[in-house]
Amino acid sequence: MKNLWLKLSIERKTRIYSLTIIVLIVAVGVFNMFIIGGSIKELGTVLSDLTKCVNVQTAFEEENDAFEKYMRSDIDVNRENYEKACLHTRACITALPYIYSMIGPERYARTWRIMNAYDYYESQRDEVIEEILNGELNQKIYDLYDMQDNINSYIQDLTRITVKDGSALYSKKVTLIDRLPLALVIISTIGLFLTIAFGRVLSATVTRPLKKLAEGVHDISEKKFDSPDIKVSNKDEIGELVDTFNIMKHAMSEHITTLHENQELTERVHKEEMEKVEIEKQLNLARLDLLQSQINPHFLFNTLNVISGMAELENADTTQKMITSLSHLFRYNLRTSSQFVSLSQEISIVDDYMYLQKMRFGSRLMYTKNISEELDTNSITVPAFLLQPVVENSVVHGIAHMEEGGRIELSAWKEDDALYISVMDTGAGMPKDKVDELNAKSISVTQEHTGIGLFNVQKRINSLYTNSKVIVDSTQGKGTTVTICIRS
Repeated sequence: MKNLWLKLSIERKTRIYSLTIIVLIVAVGVFNMFIIGGSIKELGTVLSDLTKCVNVQTAFEEENDAFEKYMRSDIDVNRENYEKACLHTRACITALPYIYSMIGPERYARTWRIMNAYDYYESQRDEVIEEILNGELNQKIYDLYDMQDNINSYIQDLTRITVKDGSALYSKKVTLIDRLPLALVIISTIGLFLTIAFGRVLSATVTRPLKKLAEGVHDISEKKFDSPDIKVSNKDEIGELVDTFNIMKHAMSEHITTLHENQELTERVHKEEMEKVEIEKQLNLARLDLLQSQINPHFLFNTLNVISGMAELENADTTQKMITSLSHLFRYNLRTSSQFVSLSQEISIVDDYMYLQKMRFGSRLMYTKNISEELDTNSITVPAFLLQPVVENSVVHGIAHMEEGGRIELSAWKEDDALYISVMDTGAGMPKDKVDELNAKSISVTQEHTGIGLFNVQKRINSLYTNSKVIVDSTQGKGTTVTICIRS
């Protein structure tokens, strides 16, 4: 029954609800009409029966008066009045109710007695009238008077019983009519409860689902697409509407998610494009610097070779070695086009650079190396220009400004299939916030002389290798250690 109700359309549910209310109202009206109408009909029947009894009594008295006048004077007028009175009495007696089931045993017996007594009286009356009209004095006329008295008493008795039955019926109907308001209140209360119950059922299947749907729409307006689906038992238009709403909500959620993903992808692509533009810009600047640094390189190399030859002829070994180291540096910077070189080449360039710096700072600068014997530096490749900028950073920013000078140590070793290269100096060091910024890759170290800063080294390592890193560890006043971890 519940499933059948849930499958009904809203229009049918409304019609059933309205029809139920109409049926209840009509039922109350029919009940009132039945009770009141039945009571009025029965009381009308009692009054009609009582009227018939009175009519019989009146007609019989008029007949007796007409009989007296006719007996005193045999004229046509009296005879006609007498005959009319007799016919009227007969008609009134015949009109008396004479159905046993309707009038009961007492009234039926009295009515039967009146009819039989009047039939006998009528036959005796006609004989007496005929004898009197023939001039014979008949003593039977006194018997007729006795019979008239008896019939009158029968009629009065019937009238009394009819009045008694009518009074009893009236009392019964009055009691019923007095109880009618209470019955109407009870019936109306039952009808009211049925209407309320039916209304609650209708509300549960129409109003509540609509309220849930309104709450779902409110959640959508507040962009709460992850709210639970609306669940209703309806299989009518509301059920279809709720199912469609749930589908629409998921479609909107997926669409918005796709839009967000597309937006994030667009922003990421835009960011990458901006990075490419910045890299291209830096590359162009580097190319310009490289172009400027390559002005007549053959002239520069030839001149350095001439100076080196002159130093050799003059037995100036130190000058010759400095010029040779400087030539190596220029040649490495200008002619190295490969992205990767051997570790031994990088270490050799650092040696040449540190030799020139030692010539500059003298005993204030010490340079040591700690290269693991397990490393085959000729077969291990690293990015070109990897170590010299880091060492230059230690010299320029770490030791150059210290009066007592300092020491720089270059170390290289392998650990857990990773190549570790560290540049340690005992220079001025850096504040902690500066170290944190370098490790967070949020700033670029100012480029001096070499044109390549520590930040560029970090960026190249991160772009060329996966799970590789550059770690800066420094204490102000004690020195700095830069460790490069490369995982192939």
